[in-house]
Amino acid sequence: MIGHYLVQDQRSTLTITPEWKQSIHMLSLSGYELAQYLQEQALENPVLELDYNWGRKANSRKYRSGTDRSDVTQDPMLNVRAMQDSLEAQLLHQLRLLSLPAEVFRISAFLAGNLDDAGYLDIECADVCEMMNVSEPVVDHALKVLQSLEPAGIGCRDLRECLLLQIARDRAAARYACDIVANYLPLLANGSIDRIAYALCAPSEGVSQAASYIRNLNPRPGLGVTAAARHYIIPDAVVHISGEDVTVALHSASHPSVMVNQDCREWVKLRQSKEATTYVNDCFRSAQWIVRCMEMRRLTLSRVVSAMMNEQRGFLERGIQGLRPMNLCTIASVLDMHESTVSRAIHHKFVQTPHGTFPLKFFFAASLPTADGSGISSRRVKTRIKEFVVAEDRNRPYSDQQLVNLLRAEGVRLSRRTVTKYREELRIPSSTRRKHN
Repeated sequence: MIGHYLVQDQRSTLTITPEWKQSIHMLSLSGYELAQYLQEQALENPVLELDYNWGRKANSRKYRSGTDRSDVTQDPMLNVRAMQDSLEAQLLHQLRLLSLPAEVFRISAFLAGNLDDAGYLDIECADVCEMMNVSEPVVDHALKVLQSLEPAGIGCRDLRECLLLQIARDRAAARYACDIVANYLPLLANGSIDRIAYALCAPSEGVSQAASYIRNLNPRPGLGVTAAARHYIIPDAVVHISGEDVTVALHSASHPSVMVNQDCREWVKLRQSKEATTYVNDCFRSAQWIVRCMEMRRLTLSRVVSAMMNEQRGFLERGIQGLRPMNLCTIASVLDMHESTVSRAIHHKFVQTPHGTFPLKFFFAASLPTADGSGISSRRVKTRIKEFVVAEDRNRPYSDQQLVNLLRAEGVRLSRRTVTKYREELRIPSSTRRKHN
């Protein structure tokens, strides 16, 4: 008989509270993201206060009056770089100096606004005709006006046109350069100088000179107009070496001090408002948990970085040549910590070492087999491949198989396919393209 029954069932489930979710989220944030997150929390919570510990001794200098101004706080806005004109703004300035009909100026300005960072036209002329409701000859004329501006090669639609525009303006252009770019650019990319010379009925020496001239042209003229934006990195941790001791210190700029304002609670007591007391108590609980999360974040990050640097002691002493293979499981087992926690701790974090500033993920690399069975880091192998290519004879560059043999002579056993993959990841051309005739 089917019926309804009351049954007791005992189960064990794992539940993550919102507070712990917040703690995990704060651990995975980078230094910049953490600052943004804390600012948002401080705007919503009146009892939460932040202190970024800006350097107060950066401008230490004594004046003639004898007053020491070394305690003057440095304004971070003084380090902000002045805004530079964009590529479009510089091209519009050049267009205004020309006596152009209104319609040609309007189309040329529209084309200038559709260039990518390299200076290439990022829109089809047929689409411009339809959008601007003009004929194709007018658009072609406006494009020629744009291509006549500085730098040479701007407004091109492909690499061939970019190089031809630069050659046309250069009175000292090498002979055969225009013909090579117009008709034999793929052969030039493959280094087939003899085939180009045979097709042009020209001496190989003249073709080689033209090839050298073409290689010195700028394939991305737009990048030279405006300086590339600089990305400044504030490391999350700084590593110092003193004899045998390795010290890891967290950077104060990436870990602002979080405090709870106790004056708000005293203010609520004076007002004796039940609603205000409840609100402020909730804010206090939230602020105190954020303070605790920051302490747990500092402790976890400090432990993870310290364990990583102890494993990579060879890197601190000898650089990339001393880099050891390491994975998340290695650090997790040392710290008795879950791998996911280690992964969140190193996510978008940077460390300053005696050999430069590196992302923490840089130190995690796969282990490759060696003759003695000790293993070697894949990053170290990539660096060695790059060193082989830099020191090679340009007339007889190493093939991938020769790179395999060179690595095998040093005890590293890799297949040719793996060496080819590493070479492509390093953006190193093949031996055929690296050859200089």
